[in-house]
Amino acid sequence: MDRGLKGLLLLIFLPLLSFSQELTACYKAYFTFLPVAQTCITYTYNNSTASAKSWVKTINVGKIVKRVYNHGVSHMVVDNSEIKPKLFQYHQEEGTFKRYQEYRFENGKIHTKEIHYVELSDTIERQENNVFEYKNSPDPYIAALVLYKESAFKNSGSISMFYDGKYYAIPYRVIGDEKVKTGAGEFEAQVLEVQPKVHTKGLLRPKGAWLLWIDKHTRLPIRMQLSFVIGSVRADLEKVEGDRETLKRMFVKKIASE
Repeated sequence: MDRGLKGLLLLIFLPLLSFSQELTACYKAYFTFLPVAQTCITYTYNNSTASAKSWVKTINVGKIVKRVYNHGVSHMVVDNSEIKPKLFQYHQEEGTFKRYQEYRFENGKIHTKEIHYVELSDTIERQENNVFEYKNSPDPYIAALVLYKESAFKNSGSISMFYDGKYYAIPYRVIGDEKVKTGAGEFEAQVLEVQPKVHTKGLLRPKGAWLLWIDKHTRLPIRMQLSFVIGSVRADLEKVEGDRETLKRMFVKKIASE
């Protein structure tokens, strides 16, 4: 092939050959043996930028007892494996409670917007805007990623987080290893105990200790035992799509020569 033609084809197709990776993990939550909720999380990483996007909704008997439909996204910057928050947006519908939160991380500050609605309508009841100091305290999505990363080489510690106008230090400890089989396959997992003592609004307020099973290879959660004020559930990984190395690439420092 002529060298000039090769160059032309490269210019045409280069924008399509991005170095982005995307991973979607979907879970089903059970109360005893009854499926009560579904959730999917999509992680996207492209060199220095990344995002985590999720939704969760109740199904079957869970939808009848307490309807939940939440969805959100965290946009972040990845600098030499350090994950820095940029923009967090979260929409909650839990029972008759409905609100939207937005955090913008700029120049050492967290600019927050919170909108409360009249029950499940689109009528705004009130809106609050505030500014907080950024104390190395990212949003919950990034805090979870930091937990998955740090627990790979530290058996205990605490993860900083900002949520609902408050700063938190979430303690965790590694309590063992376990083989786990789910609908997505069999995994060698690290078991974490987490104490999410977070004071927030809505039905999904954490209670007691949580257990997380993290796949040792991908650092992806494959099972979660979660307790809330309305009850406890076990969530199992049911489906994985995309590049399973996405989280690992975010967590590994780039070589200086790259």
